[in-house]
Amino acid sequence: MAKNDKMRKDRIQKKFKEEGGFEIDLDIKIKAIDDEFSEVPPADEMRVPLRQQVGSAGDPIVEEGQQVKYGQKLSEDEDDALTVPVHSPVNGTVKEVMRYENPLSGAPEPTVIIETKDEEREPYYDPMDPDKVSRDEMIERVRETGIVGQGGAVFPTHAKLKDAKDRVSHLIINAKESDPNVACDARLMIEEPEVMVDGIKLMAAMIGADNVIFATRTTEGEMPKLEKILKREGIEIARIRPNYSVGYGRLLVTEVLGKEVPDDKNPTDVGALVQNVLTAYAVSKAIRDGEPLIDRGLTYYSKDVGGKNLWVRQGTPVSKVFEFLGESPGKYERVILGSVMRGTWISDPSIPIIKAHQGIIAYKEEEPHPYEDQTWCIRCGYCNDVCPVDIYPNLIIEAQDIGDTDWLQKLNPGACIDCGLCAYVCPSHINFRPKMKKAKSETSKSKLKQI
Repeated sequence: MAKNDKMRKDRIQKKFKEEGGFEIDLDIKIKAIDDEFSEVPPADEMRVPLRQQVGSAGDPIVEEGQQVKYGQKLSEDEDDALTVPVHSPVNGTVKEVMRYENPLSGAPEPTVIIETKDEEREPYYDPMDPDKVSRDEMIERVRETGIVGQGGAVFPTHAKLKDAKDRVSHLIINAKESDPNVACDARLMIEEPEVMVDGIKLMAAMIGADNVIFATRTTEGEMPKLEKILKREGIEIARIRPNYSVGYGRLLVTEVLGKEVPDDKNPTDVGALVQNVLTAYAVSKAIRDGEPLIDRGLTYYSKDVGGKNLWVRQGTPVSKVFEFLGESPGKYERVILGSVMRGTWISDPSIPIIKAHQGIIAYKEEEPHPYEDQTWCIRCGYCNDVCPVDIYPNLIIEAQDIGDTDWLQKLNPGACIDCGLCAYVCPSHINFRPKMKKAKSETSKSKLKQI
């Protein structure tokens, strides 16, 4: 182990500490942090969903048989503020424009199938000089290159920047990386701190924020190169407590600035904009290099392989990632895309990686299944104790089950941030998340905007 890696291991936090005295083990994250990024080559056939963000899919602007270049737009809808273009991840030929299962919804949605010609990566857009273009032009470049939040929420970044422009005093960079199976943000901070910090400065310039705060769970000296760059650029470092849920945008604002963001408001309403470190990296690449958001960092984990940090192009089938690692998805009973706490379980390995996926985790049949032996609620109250937004998951589920709409609205399921902690601590192995999502959709009183 290299000297810097050993120093980092000595300083790193081993667990997240939650409300009610519960803890989340960070063993997967800790073991993966020191794995350098590897690039997964594109598959022979790429399946590119035209919706990879909050909002609607853009309209396809390519057709069967058309030759496409790496970085070329496949979709567009300039009239929808929450729609961003999707770009070709390869040079190749459009095989088909069809409806295929979208990883975000689980339902068939517009998808472009591309036969890969080669792996070349020549940027499609011309580089920009930030000193010679307006702030609005830079924000438009962010939209044009399809950048969305890389922390998991995939809210269009240009929409957040527009909303924050000349309205906020603080830009908060979320370097918390809450998901216990994910280390790609931390690895990026080690490998590409200059590019990431450049993206932070560009976003601060776009919105006119006077104060930039880098919110991190790392301890002093854990990432010395990054700390030196942040200090050089006058960016404040906020060392936040080792807590899983505090990485959620509204809660992070409270943690860093001491300002509470009401359920029906956004951080911009209290003078702050929150952006993720991978998002900052993508912004710099889009402005400086003309690079659309075509790939992203993610962390793969299985017991056989361990933790691996990978760059994967959107549209790459999950099976290609397994192949690259010398693995076979067939030997695993469960494959989860995203966070182990709140990710999506898939049964079809041809499902593609998209902009939302920060992790892949694979479990064999003999490994424990969190919801295999669900039993009745024993009213222990653990889910209520651990809830970071002080709602009552067990009562919400009960109200939903008996069809008491008035009671359900009073319990305010719309405040749920979908963190998965209630399911994590439940001794009855109840899978709360789908029930809570259903409760949120059934209560029109909920006005929470999750951006």
